[in-house]
Amino acid sequence: MEYLLMGLAVCVIVFLIAWYIKFNQKQRKKSHVKEKQHVKCPLCDTNLFVGENIISKIYRPMNVPDQLMLISGCPHCYPKCESGVKRICPVCRKPVAQNQCLTARLFNKALGKKHVHVVGCSNCHKPRAD
Repeated sequence: MEYLLMGLAVCVIVFLIAWYIKFNQKQRKKSHVKEKQHVKCPLCDTNLFVGENIISKIYRPMNVPDQLMLISGCPHCYPKCESGVKRICPVCRKPVAQNQCLTARLFNKALGKKHVHVVGCSNCHKPRAD
Protein backbone atom coordinates (compact mmCIF):
# COMPACT_ATOMS: atom_id res chain seq x y z
CA MET A 1 0.00 0.00 0.00
CA GLU A 2 2.86 2.37 0.80
CA TYR A 3 4.40 1.82 -2.64
CA LEU A 4 1.09 2.64 -4.29
CA LEU A 5 0.82 5.94 -2.39
CA MET A 6 4.45 6.84 -3.13
CA GLY A 7 3.92 6.06 -6.83
CA LEU A 8 0.79 8.21 -6.90
CA ALA A 9 2.64 11.05 -5.16
CA VAL A 10 5.48 10.86 -7.71
CA CYS A 11 2.96 10.96 -10.59
CA VAL A 12 1.25 14.02 -9.09
CA ILE A 13 4.59 15.80 -8.62
CA VAL A 14 5.66 15.03 -12.22
CA PHE A 15 2.28 16.28 -13.50
CA LEU A 16 2.60 19.53 -11.51
CA ILE A 17 6.16 20.15 -12.76
CA ALA A 18 5.09 19.57 -16.38
CA TRP A 19 2.09 21.89 -15.94
CA TYR A 20 4.31 24.60 -14.40
CA ILE A 21 6.81 24.41 -17.28
CA LYS A 22 4.04 24.64 -19.89
CA PHE A 23 2.36 27.56 -18.06
CA ASN A 24 5.69 29.39 -17.71
CA GLN A 25 6.39 29.02 -21.47
CA LYS A 26 3.00 30.54 -22.32
CA GLN A 27 3.70 33.49 -20.03
CA ARG A 28 7.09 34.06 -21.68
CA LYS A 29 5.50 34.06 -25.15
CA LYS A 30 2.90 36.62 -24.02
CA SER A 31 5.54 38.92 -22.52
CA HIS A 32 7.68 38.55 -25.67
CA VAL A 33 4.76 39.72 -27.82
CA LYS A 34 4.36 42.81 -25.62
CA GLU A 35 8.07 43.65 -26.04
CA LYS A 36 7.80 43.46 -29.83
CA GLN A 37 8.69 46.66 -31.65
CA HIS A 38 5.89 48.83 -32.92
CA VAL A 39 5.16 48.71 -36.63
CA LYS A 40 5.41 52.16 -38.21
CA CYS A 41 4.04 53.43 -41.48
CA PRO A 42 6.94 54.15 -43.87
CA LEU A 43 5.14 57.21 -45.26
CA CYS A 44 3.90 59.09 -42.18
CA ASP A 45 6.01 57.35 -39.48
CA THR A 46 2.91 56.80 -37.34
CA ASN A 47 2.84 53.85 -34.90
CA LEU A 48 0.17 51.37 -35.99
CA PHE A 49 -2.14 49.88 -33.40
CA VAL A 50 -2.91 46.19 -33.24
CA GLY A 51 -5.18 45.33 -36.17
CA GLU A 52 -4.13 48.30 -38.31
CA ASN A 53 -2.32 47.40 -41.51
CA ILE A 54 -0.32 49.17 -44.18
CA ILE A 55 -2.29 49.49 -47.42
CA SER A 56 -0.23 48.05 -50.26
CA LYS A 57 -0.29 46.10 -53.53
CA ILE A 58 1.97 43.14 -54.19
CA TYR A 59 2.39 42.05 -57.78
CA ARG A 60 2.53 38.45 -58.98
CA PRO A 61 4.09 35.91 -59.30
CA MET A 62 3.81 34.99 -55.64
CA ASN A 63 6.38 32.15 -55.66
CA VAL A 64 9.47 34.26 -56.40
CA PRO A 65 11.86 35.51 -53.71
CA ASP A 66 11.65 39.17 -54.85
CA GLN A 67 8.39 40.97 -55.69
CA LEU A 68 7.37 44.50 -56.63
CA MET A 69 5.27 46.25 -53.98
CA LEU A 70 3.48 49.60 -53.98
CA ILE A 71 2.77 51.12 -50.55
CA SER A 72 -0.15 53.56 -50.45
CA GLY A 73 0.00 54.29 -46.71
CA CYS A 74 -1.76 53.40 -43.48
CA PRO A 75 -5.23 54.24 -42.10
CA HIS A 76 -3.75 57.48 -40.69
CA CYS A 77 -2.42 58.82 -44.01
CA TYR A 78 -4.42 57.01 -46.73
CA PRO A 79 -6.92 57.64 -48.34
CA LYS A 80 -7.03 60.89 -46.37
CA CYS A 81 -4.40 62.26 -43.96
CA GLU A 82 -5.41 62.87 -40.36
CA SER A 83 -4.66 66.31 -38.96
CA GLY A 84 -0.98 66.78 -38.17
CA VAL A 85 0.12 63.78 -40.26
CA LYS A 86 2.54 64.42 -43.12
CA ARG A 87 3.42 61.92 -45.84
CA ILE A 88 7.21 62.05 -46.33
CA CYS A 89 9.31 59.79 -48.58
CA PRO A 90 11.85 57.89 -46.42
CA VAL A 91 14.41 57.99 -49.27
CA CYS A 92 14.41 61.59 -50.57
CA ARG A 93 12.66 63.19 -47.54
CA LYS A 94 10.30 65.17 -49.82
CA PRO A 95 6.51 65.38 -49.33
CA VAL A 96 4.49 62.65 -51.06
CA ALA A 97 1.15 63.66 -52.58
CA GLN A 98 -2.05 61.80 -51.69
CA ASN A 99 -2.23 60.15 -55.14
CA GLN A 100 1.41 58.97 -55.04
CA CYS A 101 2.83 55.86 -53.43
CA LEU A 102 6.12 54.28 -52.41
CA THR A 103 7.83 51.65 -54.53
CA ALA A 104 9.29 48.77 -52.54
CA ARG A 105 10.69 45.28 -52.95
CA LEU A 106 9.21 42.41 -50.93
CA PHE A 107 11.67 39.64 -50.21
CA ASN A 108 10.16 36.26 -49.30
CA LYS A 109 12.72 34.57 -47.07
CA ALA A 110 12.88 30.99 -45.87
CA LEU A 111 10.47 29.85 -43.15
CA GLY A 112 7.77 32.28 -44.34
CA LYS A 113 9.54 35.43 -43.16
CA LYS A 114 9.20 38.58 -45.24
CA HIS A 115 11.38 41.68 -45.59
CA VAL A 116 10.38 44.96 -47.24
CA HIS A 117 12.92 47.37 -48.71
CA VAL A 118 11.55 50.80 -49.70
CA VAL A 119 13.15 51.98 -52.96
CA GLY A 120 11.56 55.44 -53.14
CA CYS A 121 8.49 57.50 -54.02
CA SER A 122 7.05 58.28 -57.43
CA ASN A 123 9.35 61.34 -57.64
CA CYS A 124 12.73 59.92 -56.61
CA HIS A 125 12.38 56.39 -58.00
CA LYS A 126 11.55 56.34 -61.68
CA PRO A 127 10.98 52.79 -62.98
CA ARG A 128 13.30 51.77 -65.79
CA ALA A 129 11.80 51.36 -69.23
CA ASP A 130 13.40 48.12 -70.50
